[in-house]
Amino acid sequence: MGRRQTMQEKFKQQMKAYRKKRMKVDNTPFMPSDGIVYVMNTLNPTEKIKAEIINKSVKQHREIITHLACPECGNSMDWDGNWEAFICLKHGKKAIYEIANKD
Repeated sequence: MGRRQTMQEKFKQQMKAYRKKRMKVDNTPFMPSDGIVYVMNTLNPTEKIKAEIINKSVKQHREIITHLACPECGNSMDWDGNWEAFICLKHGKKAIYEIANKD
């Protein structure tokens, strides 16, 4: 059996867990209010393309986009948290599409 923790030790442990939770970055793609998603190719960021939503889910009472249709081939693209973009692997090379604002 271990020893009992003091109140100060318990508090320090709780604050450490709280800070760790606050520092975590959430980069999930939330659905825009109008429901229309625009993406831009990272190789050609000047043009914005309207994307078709294939699948969405609910997280923290907000809709998030889980799969988009690729603008080139129409296959399903998955969200990659490291790139913070949707990635399509069906082409000769990896196509990376970031979510863009409508403006």
